[in-house]
Amino acid sequence: MPQNRKKILIFGYFGFKNRGDDLILLSLVTNLRESSDITVLSKRPESTAKELSVRAVNRWNPVSVFWQVLRARSVVGGGGGLFQNKTSTRSLFYYLTIILLSKMLFKRVVLLSQGIGPIQGKWPRYFSRVILNLADVITVRDRGSYLELKKLGLKEDSIITADAIFALDYSAYRKERSGAGKVGLSLRKFHDYGYFVEELQEVRDELKTNERISFTLYPFHLPEDNIVGGEIRIKAKLEDLLREFANLDLVVGARYHSLLLAYALHKPFIGINVDTKLKFFCETHDMPCLDLNKNTFKKNLKSSIIHMIGKKMEFKPEEAGKRVKDSFSLVFED
Repeated sequence: MPQNRKKILIFGYFGFKNRGDDLILLSLVTNLRESSDITVLSKRPESTAKELSVRAVNRWNPVSVFWQVLRARSVVGGGGGLFQNKTSTRSLFYYLTIILLSKMLFKRVVLLSQGIGPIQGKWPRYFSRVILNLADVITVRDRGSYLELKKLGLKEDSIITADAIFALDYSAYRKERSGAGKVGLSLRKFHDYGYFVEELQEVRDELKTNERISFTLYPFHLPEDNIVGGEIRIKAKLEDLLREFANLDLVVGARYHSLLLAYALHKPFIGINVDTKLKFFCETHDMPCLDLNKNTFKKNLKSSIIHMIGKKMEFKPEEAGKRVKDSFSLVFED
């Protein structure tokens, strides 16, 4: 290995069978591999190492984590919603601890394409402010994350880029809509989801019979996303997932990265409003995002699918990709 290759350690929500975070890691590794010796902290290091051909170590092994931070020149927070405690305060403090350890060992810390917040509670917000202020660079994926950091009281402004998955090259996968009426579903559990899943199944059955539209479920986080019957595609390799998505005519998603992937592949999409980040992304690109209203959900879902499945999109994900790629140079910039 050439002597001028710089050692970097990447941390994030990796090895948890979450396809969105796997795409983030693929983007980071693809763009940083040429000039870097990469190590990844992962829940399943063997799987991560095999899929991406990188060194990976167990994120829960404190000795391994300490050693990898010590040997790295830069420590990189790999995008996604790491800094929030809506789902887990434990995870928030885990990532803050990685930053603190890295700065104690005099390492450069770069947080790329972060989705920040919500961070709730006096002490989580206090420690987040103190420790995130230690980072050398923070880039965020949207304006909401930028404003959340401002509210926390960070001294330096963050840089707004985009989600890290836009730095991947999708040109080999993009193709015209098939015209076969293929809809991809990406769902997740949320409050009272059982009621809305039943309504979705009714819409699916009606459109399958009357409009000859087919529906396939793509779980982005196993096993919890497998919550609706029907044809299921579980893709072990990310390349297979990209090829399958490229053959769709429409994506209906409650998973954030399913919508981003549809956008990157120039596919129309419909969001299910389980999180403000989905609604914001849909509104930004003039795509429908369905509220979880029991009086209107079924009707709006059916009409939106019929309307959107025939649309040709003129998205420009390359602009977002350039912003993200430009930010990767900050990993080693002093």
